[in-house]
Amino acid sequence: MDITSTLPLSYLAFAHWHTDDTEVGVVVAKAAFQLTKDGTHPMPEPPALDLVDQFADDPGSSALIREQDIAPHKPKTDLILRGTARSLEGTPRRDWPVSITIPDVLTYGFHVRGPAIWRKHLRRWQLAQPDPVTEVPLSYAYAYGGNCMVGEDTQFFEQNPAGQGYMTEEAAHERAEWSAPQIGLLAEFMDARPFVPMSVQGTMPVAKGWLPRRARAGTFDAAWEQDRHPRMPLDYDLGFWNAAPLGMQIEPYLAGDETIEISGVSHQRATVTLRLPGARLALQSHITDEQLPMVLDTVDIDVETIDDGYATMTLLWRALVPDRDAFAKADIVRG
Repeated sequence: MDITSTLPLSYLAFAHWHTDDTEVGVVVAKAAFQLTKDGTHPMPEPPALDLVDQFADDPGSSALIREQDIAPHKPKTDLILRGTARSLEGTPRRDWPVSITIPDVLTYGFHVRGPAIWRKHLRRWQLAQPDPVTEVPLSYAYAYGGNCMVGEDTQFFEQNPAGQGYMTEEAAHERAEWSAPQIGLLAEFMDARPFVPMSVQGTMPVAKGWLPRRARAGTFDAAWEQDRHPRMPLDYDLGFWNAAPLGMQIEPYLAGDETIEISGVSHQRATVTLRLPGARLALQSHITDEQLPMVLDTVDIDVETIDDGYATMTLLWRALVPDRDAFAKADIVRG
């Protein structure tokens, strides 16, 4: 497929096997915007497409920073929030809530807290009060998870190998203390027990190898290798390609123009209100004059600089093209 566009986008077309084993075309487009008090402005230079996953460190044990953009399809819109949780007015606090709301569409939230340690006191493990802090990075490194040593073996918490707080009773015999998570649900913090897992909370993309996402890839066994390789397994779920945490996957797709309210991420404002750009895209065929809408399947918001007066937002649109011949030559246009 020969795809062109005069819009400030990065874009790419590729072929992929669909779930019915037919080969379809996929077109992905990416744009970035800066959001200030004066409005939303498209970046003059579009961001490059991410062709590989980017991790904080070792892919087996560190958090995913950026998901590759080359997905064949996402059934829902991924909402990603990157940045730092910040206490209001910069006042050191033991904990505070963080929430993301799209009115009538999404409500998702958790608590962040300062560092705290599990220590043994009179043969019982006790969790100390968290230290007051003003900032907590929104990274899975601070959510529940991680690993512990049992003898010479390392056991990982498969929902989040990058986190902290995971411990087994056997591994604890070799420890004097260990760090508790700093991102989680308030009720779970209040009822925390040393060897009882907590849920993993966060706003960043989830790695393909982590549960529960990994399970959606299907069964890669000897039968798959013999009968289907390199196609995906028969029990493959396209939801595997959604990288946002489950609470931040949105169905039906966002369309643009939605208002997003974010709390707990600014020293200056209790709630940061942002508006999605209203941009809509479509594929315009040069051959048949047909127009195929593209769906907005990824919204990536960076609020790290919100107290400097702006945020950045990266959007990805995607189109599944069953008839590649009809769109062998096409433009990406405003829909």
